[in-house]
Amino acid sequence: LLRQRSGLVQFSPSPSHHFIKQMEERKCLLRNYTQNIDTLEKVCGIRNVIQCHGSFSTATCRTCGNKVDSDTIKDDIMKQIIPVCKRCPEPSPQSIMKPDIVFFGEGLPNEFHHAIEADRLKADLVIVMGSSLKVKPVAHIPNLVPPDIPQILINREPLPHLNFDVELLGDCDIIVSELCSRLEWKIPNAPSFSTDDKMEGTERFICTPPARYIFPGAEVHDDCSQVDSASEEAQKVSQSLQRRTKKQTQTIMWHKCA
Repeated sequence: LLRQRSGLVQFSPSPSHHFIKQMEERKCLLRNYTQNIDTLEKVCGIRNVIQCHGSFSTATCRTCGNKVDSDTIKDDIMKQIIPVCKRCPEPSPQSIMKPDIVFFGEGLPNEFHHAIEADRLKADLVIVMGSSLKVKPVAHIPNLVPPDIPQILINREPLPHLNFDVELLGDCDIIVSELCSRLEWKIPNAPSFSTDDKMEGTERFICTPPARYIFPGAEVHDDCSQVDSASEEAQKVSQSLQRRTKKQTQTIMWHKCA
């Protein structure tokens, strides 16, 4: 979702952000570990969040450590001018204000390491949402919790390098909207399903054993013989959801067996 403000294009929290916020309000969220740097979790009002890769909300001088709010350097950034520290008495080539994001090769903030060490033994459920989990050390989080703790994946595609107890595959916003509908939680900007277009006996997803649920937007590369027989039903589910939301949604992508 995009909005226009002060001549700049800025993002707004999605239904997935609001789903996390709902969990926090119901005392279900131990911690939200995010790899995003857009600060949308904080815009949404999520308090128990660790920004693993930092964010653009602040910037720090590489010489003296002076930290400022992003609004302080915004004008220079928009003019494509390198922002310099106004507190350094004798500015040097290193006296630049670097946004507090983690660049390639840099270590994660100590806040991450301290929090995950405490949280990994407290969690009773792990939800991985909208991530390929290939960037370390965040990618190690599912392996840090005890093996008897259930884990759920909400993602466009499966992650073959990890094992999840339940896989909800498709557009994350569609999936969380379905979950919130069943839980009777209200979240902003959720797809609305018209009562005038019901498919009798048909869900808005299909299930493939043992615990994989396919929603519109999924990108599934399956090697099973059930793909062909399931694809027609999946297409019906996707088309029905398109009519109900009265807008175009991505269809389920299937790759036939060779």
